[in-house]
Amino acid sequence: MRRFAVAVSLVLSLLAPPAMAQDLTGITKQQRNDMIGFAANNSLFVLYHEVGHLLIDQLSLPVLGREEDAADNMATWTLLNEHTPEANKALEDAAEGWLLTGAAYNSGKYEEDFAAAHSLDKQRAYQIVCMMVGSDDTSFRPIANQYAIGRDRQDSCFWDFDLVDRSLRSVLSEHVAENDEGTTVNVTYHDAGGKLRLAADAFRSSGVFDKVAANLRKSYNIRRPVRFNAKRCGEANAFYDPDTTEIIFCYELMKDFMELYAAELPEPDGPPKSGAGKVKSGD
Repeated sequence: MRRFAVAVSLVLSLLAPPAMAQDLTGITKQQRNDMIGFAANNSLFVLYHEVGHLLIDQLSLPVLGREEDAADNMATWTLLNEHTPEANKALEDAAEGWLLTGAAYNSGKYEEDFAAAHSLDKQRAYQIVCMMVGSDDTSFRPIANQYAIGRDRQDSCFWDFDLVDRSLRSVLSEHVAENDEGTTVNVTYHDAGGKLRLAADAFRSSGVFDKVAANLRKSYNIRRPVRFNAKRCGEANAFYDPDTTEIIFCYELMKDFMELYAAELPEPDGPPKSGAGKVKSGD
């Protein structure tokens, strides 16, 4: 049985992809770089989410609650523990990414959304920010304020993060790699041309796939070899397959993140939109 962790509402994305603000050739070099960086950061979060599923499966980790929420928390926790500006920016971009996908694909509009395995996209965004401010209120209070999270909730986010932090440290402590005997991870990038060429090239050059693979190799001792495959899938998706111990990243997902960002850019000579990189809480 495959355990999917869809980063975008797949059925809706197949039916109604987000409208592009403009052709990608019309954006500036800086906008293009920012767009690729945003897409890479969202892909990084998704990959750590899938590693969460991998660890839960291969290490038989206990999960009280929904596994998808646990995988999100594991991804956020992993990035917070890097304690770098780059990791913090990745979390900021991932939170905004969930806001954009939620708006683009009407997350919460349909009754089945409330019975889905995943929390609503907007909830996933706010949970990332809650974990951030819970881990360090001094550093992350500005972003929590930007999301209009009340002060009482910001303070109680400390307990959310503390619970996740001590739980993960406890269950993962016996699986930490020692003496360079970590997990065997094989990374493969499959070719993709046509409309996916830019996304495929940007994904590979971003280094996020290799970064996550390296983290898995050095951090955990998983007995079975793990395969990382980046390829054309025919859908905007990423998932962990327990039958093959494989994490698959679809180039279509990188493309989708790029398009979501580009759709927020101002039209040439036009007024700015809500602005990728600028959250408007309550939208």
